[in-house]
Amino acid sequence: MTIDVMELGGHRRRTDLTAHGRQAHTTEPPASSAIEIVDAELVEDMAPIPAAAAGPAAPSYMVTRHTMLGPGELPPRADETTRFTEIDFKVPDDVKRRANDRGARNTRVNRDSTRIRFEQWCESQGRVARPTTTTANVATYFGHLMEKGKPDGTKYSPDTLLAYSARIVSWYMKGERPDGSLIREMIEDYRLEEYIPAGGEPEKSAGLTLKYLVKVLAAIDETTRIGRRDAAMLVLQYGMLYRSVEVTNLLVRHVRLDTDGVWVWTAKSKTRRKGSGRWRFIRDRADLRIVARVRAWLADLRELFEPTEHDQNPASGEPAYQPNKPLFRALTILGNLKRRANATVRGRFLTGRAVNEMVKARAAAASIALINGLKVTSHSLRAGPNTDLTEAEVPLAERNEAGDWNPNSTLADDVYNRPDGSIDISKRDPLDAVPLYGRFPTREDDR
Repeated sequence: MTIDVMELGGHRRRTDLTAHGRQAHTTEPPASSAIEIVDAELVEDMAPIPAAAAGPAAPSYMVTRHTMLGPGELPPRADETTRFTEIDFKVPDDVKRRANDRGARNTRVNRDSTRIRFEQWCESQGRVARPTTTTANVATYFGHLMEKGKPDGTKYSPDTLLAYSARIVSWYMKGERPDGSLIREMIEDYRLEEYIPAGGEPEKSAGLTLKYLVKVLAAIDETTRIGRRDAAMLVLQYGMLYRSVEVTNLLVRHVRLDTDGVWVWTAKSKTRRKGSGRWRFIRDRADLRIVARVRAWLADLRELFEPTEHDQNPASGEPAYQPNKPLFRALTILGNLKRRANATVRGRFLTGRAVNEMVKARAAAASIALINGLKVTSHSLRAGPNTDLTEAEVPLAERNEAGDWNPNSTLADDVYNRPDGSIDISKRDPLDAVPLYGRFPTREDDR
């Protein structure tokens, strides 16, 4: 058998196959440039090679950077998926309510409102906020807040922006969250480069120390029921170094009168949100008269009954003096209980805002709206007693215990101390010695 195979260089090779498959070949020059080139390989006759049988596929495992395996332990296989059914995603109504209402109410309201504002801004800018978002969207939003400021024209404080950032970033699942560290660095740069130079340091409340508090108490008409309530609230808040919401959360059973003072139970505080409550004793003093004032208010509370539609204080109605009812109540001008049917948030309890307004009004009535240039607010009744304790050289550990601060906290020294110095409420100004228009009398004026 003879075949022609064109070699490289244009030479044609004639190959003869012998009976044993051996090759005998000669070479001839190409007859024409149009000869077709054929690439070929000669092999001996062999039986077809069967395709390799496909073995079982290697298992695939689900592994993340958080996977931890013990000796000999394998991660879960990817093909072993959990088969959920409809019931695996449903919860009873009370469980759904608890899940939706988890956390303190103020925290939930602030968290949700911050997220809603971010979502609305993204929508107005044609950006995506849900179900996931980008670091660029969040960074641009905070740049907008820093540039525009609040609706009233003032700047956002860096601490407020940090709180907003945490609420927004935590809105997303782990692994899909924007870069919170980048946002925090932006805010800290804003603090140093824009906020502080523009005079945006946060304003502190004045310290309503004892020498000012007694003047506020002296200006209250304690012959009225509202006056007795406010006086009792002021001395309790001062004695316990309470935040406004903590004094409003007191129940009737949380206060017990003793022969030489008052025992007060704090169920929880901002610092101590978990765990058991605690009793603390406030010794009676001639300047605070805490026993007499609390006793007077409790006597008023015994005379009060929950208002109805037709009677503001029905004698045969539901009594206000019950162990699990609020200690301090909203009153009408005549001293009866206010109807609280529309108070869906706090119910029969006063709000912290109501306490703040009361403290400011009582201080203003005593001409003590400002102390050392700072405004008197309900927080002044936390800073004031801490300042008095500091001047009396009470150790920080004891003040932390009294004010329910963290044992390792230095806030009592760094934030809540308002040393008074030589300035007092008399509003003394050295310029008073300078006559009007800077003109001193002369001898000619005496003639």
